[in-house]
Amino acid sequence: MNVAILGCGGMGRLHAQMATNCGLRISYCADAIRKAAKGLADDFNAKAVTDPLKAIQAEDTDIVVITTPTPTHEPLVTAAAEAGKHVFCEKPFCRTSEDCKKAIASAEKAGVTLFVGHVVRYFQEFELMREGIQKGSIGKVGWLKLFRGGIFPGVKGSWFRDYEQSGGVTFDCMIHDLDWIRYVFGEPERIFCQAIMRSEPTSLDYSQVTMRMKSGIIATVINTWAAPSGFKVKAEICGSKGMIQFDSTESPLGAEPRQTGSGPTMFVPMSPVAISPYQLEWQDFIATIGGNHTPRVTPQDGLRAVEMAEAALKSSSTKQAVKL
Repeated sequence: MNVAILGCGGMGRLHAQMATNCGLRISYCADAIRKAAKGLADDFNAKAVTDPLKAIQAEDTDIVVITTPTPTHEPLVTAAAEAGKHVFCEKPFCRTSEDCKKAIASAEKAGVTLFVGHVVRYFQEFELMREGIQKGSIGKVGWLKLFRGGIFPGVKGSWFRDYEQSGGVTFDCMIHDLDWIRYVFGEPERIFCQAIMRSEPTSLDYSQVTMRMKSGIIATVINTWAAPSGFKVKAEICGSKGMIQFDSTESPLGAEPRQTGSGPTMFVPMSPVAISPYQLEWQDFIATIGGNHTPRVTPQDGLRAVEMAEAALKSSSTKQAVKL
């Protein structure tokens, strides 16, 4: 199958490599910045275009990969679905839950496969923690704390610094942890969030969520785009018989600096294992196409993660807990 990459920055390049690793061919690389599109296209022997619709509607495109700014996801998913193409969409699924629902409806109407890239579900470290919890290795879980953070992605003028587009660290980054907590511990009941909310672009962002799950478990989630020491992830999960701890500074998990299409630097979490978690999600996505396989992440999971992130932003704004 042939793959069109929309958005030729760091994540576009990463997914181009993962698709190639899975035996697929990169046919088109589309980016509003022609230099970015051509740079990626040259590396994968593909065609460079600045118009994403040209890549989507090409006869030799079977799969569309969307790694463009979050607000563009819904229209691009819809365009790809209407063209009969399968879609791999990076998280956050869309900027609003309403847009997520539109995208899902478009894919269902067209009968194409839609996949949302919540890659933390595929990180081996996080999967081992989930398996240990399910096996009861620490007894009944009562509380957990997750931390994720690094430098602020982007430079002056980057869409990351426009809160209307990115939603800041709460929406763009913490959505990883909100999704994983729901994946492991079930549905949330209410969310309370304290975050730096700014009307002007800034290179500093911090957010803390306290979340009560329907099971009674309490989760604390801290994310920051203000860590000069670099990217890191921490987890503490407390049960009646013990605790699971994870600290990326004490293990092989790391991060690679990458450039977005417009130049800003971002850090992408990496894990030095035999098969990259990013490749694992691609294998899961491919297995879903044209078959009865249910992937680890469904479009409904992507929607639910956006709803949780929206609730966190609403809580931060109103200074009140938000029920889900």
